Amino acid sequence: MGIIGRIRKHSWVAVAIVGIAILAFILGDLTKNNGGIPDMGTVNNATLTNQRFNELVQEMENSYKMQQQVSQIPADVETQIREQVWQNFVDETLMEEQMSKLGLAVTPAEISDMYTGTFIHPYLRQMFTNPQTGQYDMRQVNYMIENFDQLDTNFRTQWVEVEKYVRQDREQQKYSTLIGSGFYMPKAITEKVASYSANSSNVRIAMLPFQSVGDDEVTLTDADYKDYYNTHKGDFRVREELRDVEFITFPVNPTPQDLADIQDQVNKVWDEFQTTPEEEIPFFVNAESDRSYDSTYRKASSFKAPFDEMIAASAAGTMLAPVMAEGEWMMAKVLGSAVRPDSLRASVVYVLNSTAGGNITRTNDQAKHLADSVLALLNSKKMTFEEAVEQFSDDPQKAETKGDMDWQLDGGYGFLNEDIINTPVGGHFLFEHPQGVGYFVVKVTDKTPATKKYRVAMITREIVPSNNTNRAIYNAANKFAGQNRTLAEFTAAAQEQNLQVRSGRINMMANNMAGINNARNIVQWAFNENTKIGDVANQVFECDDMFVVVALKEVYKKGYATLEQVRDMIEQPTRIEKKAQLLIARAEEATKSAKDITSIATKLNVAVDTLDSVSFNDFYLGRYGMEPKVQSVIATTESGLVGPVKGANGVYMVQVDSKAKHDVDNATVTNQLTQGYRNKVRMLTQVLRDNAKITDQRNKFF
Repeated sequence: MGIIGRIRKHSWVAVAIVGIAILAFILGDLTKNNGGIPDMGTVNNATLTNQRFNELVQEMENSYKMQQQVSQIPADVETQIREQVWQNFVDETLMEEQMSKLGLAVTPAEISDMYTGTFIHPYLRQMFTNPQTGQYDMRQVNYMIENFDQLDTNFRTQWVEVEKYVRQDREQQKYSTLIGSGFYMPKAITEKVASYSANSSNVRIAMLPFQSVGDDEVTLTDADYKDYYNTHKGDFRVREELRDVEFITFPVNPTPQDLADIQDQVNKVWDEFQTTPEEEIPFFVNAESDRSYDSTYRKASSFKAPFDEMIAASAAGTMLAPVMAEGEWMMAKVLGSAVRPDSLRASVVYVLNSTAGGNITRTNDQAKHLADSVLALLNSKKMTFEEAVEQFSDDPQKAETKGDMDWQLDGGYGFLNEDIINTPVGGHFLFEHPQGVGYFVVKVTDKTPATKKYRVAMITREIVPSNNTNRAIYNAANKFAGQNRTLAEFTAAAQEQNLQVRSGRINMMANNMAGINNARNIVQWAFNENTKIGDVANQVFECDDMFVVVALKEVYKKGYATLEQVRDMIEQPTRIEKKAQLLIARAEEATKSAKDITSIATKLNVAVDTLDSVSFNDFYLGRYGMEPKVQSVIATTESGLVGPVKGANGVYMVQVDSKAKHDVDNATVTNQLTQGYRNKVRMLTQVLRDNAKITDQRNKFF
């Protein structure tokens, strides 16, 4: 006690020192990792804090668990939920800004009308339509609204999500309708389009394909690239930051020595397995197998081949020697077989004692006496099971479940399973809970048809690389990364060592990369502010069953990619432009001395193709495919020779020989054109995003 007293006497000094150190660490960490801003991101003037983000993620995860009836969320689903929460925040923030600027709102009266009025929201109508009558069940909706505070927590959560979705959807409808109604199609344009649509043309065509000009006939200059880039710059918009990486994978596979060692181990286990007493088999399996002992009965078809057929042909006590299949060794002993149903269904009356907690005060003897009485009432048919549940069950969910435990796979009822198996449908039995909390009065309500099943002790050994192999491959990858510190060195060394260099384009929140799963660490390195173009990561990344060495090749900032960044991408279309210029010049030269399509085709050494009834509304131009420019020229030409016209596949000369008139309704054309433009309202969300100031810092947290 004296030592403790002296420590306490001077503890304020230690507390002060430790406190200062902790404070410095926290401040330093915030500054280093989060730039002093512990937020997920911002959209214009709205901020999504880390705390609020996690709350929204938690809400969506809880909803997912409830809907899917699972306790754990897969990693890929968790990633999708985080992404959805962020995207929802961006879209909702931008929409709220627009609604506020335009003075739009969804009033309480409108919301009420969508639930119980004239214009029921389609989502609510789908949820609350009575399947028997096909009518919207307004009473159920009113009940949900009036008794919200009394609803189960899960139902309240779901209802809040429904309300949020319905309100936001109506906001989107209002906004889209307002913007869409602003589109107007001038009468002069609709009349002109209608006149084009009223004609069909009989034409003759001579086409000079781009392929007729060899690549060696065209020389591209910087000016050619620049002209194409400036003309098509809108195609190179970067809406989120991207990174191009190059990487080399070093797969970790078992060596021949690993395979031999694993087989030796399997043989030793097999020798011991054959002499293990049956009562010790569960312990032996748990000690030697990569998967735990499974005592349940299973169909033979549920086992991997070839054991499925081997088990089906084996009697109890049969030993099945080691077999290698699908990346693992397997051996087994058939312990027994039985004819059992695949699925079971039962209902339960819980008769608990004070050990169960809550407000239950009865002793175990009192619980036993009550359970015996309930069982007797049921067996004598003096009470229905539903009545027994209502009067006697301590199940807090009995009002909703009526005691029904729903269908379970064979083995899914745990302690109750074998008794349910052995009790006929409609029969009852009493079960004492092994943890001493009381008794279950159980009624077996249904079973699927019984099939033959087997109880098998299975030992599996996965075929994996040894630690030595793993270490050797890591050292090779680490050596490569250490000796090649720039992208140029990386590329040259890969070529010299005959290593395949792969490439990938990733965004900031990517998890996978060009066929590599679980690549989040690589993505974070690529987007780190200290990582520069040409850098090779000084760490070797481990992804699934491989090591990866990565280099950063290119950075695409939000906005427009530069000409140099897209130069390789636009080489072919730029070459096509030059070929088109050359072919147009040839066609123009031919038309100087030839005035009809046949003579021109002869000079150009191409064939003439005849097409009848070419319409402005046709999707394809015969065998030439989609050629909208050529089709437009045909529609707007009354007669005679026209061209050359640069199309998608070549340069065309066209002779319009005749036209035929058809009846076209101007009003229909007007409606089609107007609706076509109004449909573009769906693109407004992206337009709003493009013009918003969005700061995304999620990569600092995940």
